[in-house]
Amino acid sequence: MFTVACTAFTVNVAPGENAVQEQQPAPPGRRVSSEAIRTLWFSAEEAEDQRRRTLTRERVVAEALTLIAQEGVEALTMRALAARLGVVPGALYRHVRGKEQLRDLVVDGVLSEVDCHLDPALPWTEQIRLLAHRLQNVLQAHPGVAGLLKTRDPLGPHSLAVAEAFLLPLHTAGFAHREAGLAFFLIVDYTIGFEVSDTRTSVNEQRVRDAATRTRLHEFFRSLPDDRFPTLAALGEHVWLDNRAERFTSGLNILIDGLEQARHTKPPPG
Repeated sequence: MFTVACTAFTVNVAPGENAVQEQQPAPPGRRVSSEAIRTLWFSAEEAEDQRRRTLTRERVVAEALTLIAQEGVEALTMRALAARLGVVPGALYRHVRGKEQLRDLVVDGVLSEVDCHLDPALPWTEQIRLLAHRLQNVLQAHPGVAGLLKTRDPLGPHSLAVAEAFLLPLHTAGFAHREAGLAFFLIVDYTIGFEVSDTRTSVNEQRVRDAATRTRLHEFFRSLPDDRFPTLAALGEHVWLDNRAERFTSGLNILIDGLEQARHTKPPPG
């Protein structure tokens, strides 16, 4: 049995029990306040300094990701982030050196979600396809981060792990060092760039996503005068489609097929 002591009275409580078993009367002239009783059963509100002590780098980065997703990369400032966390801007500097390090931490935190484990028995082309799709899926899950990644030179541990995972199949496949570097950036730049160009909120994207609107759009293309827009009249309905995932896969396959062909093409002598 343990004892919970209060200023006005003492309550004895056995472990696992939630009822007051014995209550000693308060000293003469004093009354037990209802607030004192409430604190036995409910957690008291954290004091301001306690809330500040619970601020961690992980919380800072997580809130930064939420801010980017809701308001865009441009909205990520130390002042705006501090306001969302309910602290003064100076409190953030105990966990990050400034906005530049914060951005690097955000990028590295997102890239930590990319599964870099691959079966080395798979052809290098399949390994690269898997990695690129995993990277694209992670960036798609964090709107705005692809644009941030495009402006950084990520050298955090998870960023390096992703780079290592992409380079290893290229190196093992026999690409020369320079060609492996070029192939790496072709694939990664394409993947990041595809997400940077994501226009899910644009008017055009909304048109092709809505089936009824897309049908009317296709009818419009077919109605174009043949003498002025013969190709659009024939192909327009095959261009304006809700096929973002298919477009990414198609472009990736073309890149990888081209790299595989170049790998087998010997450079001209001299």
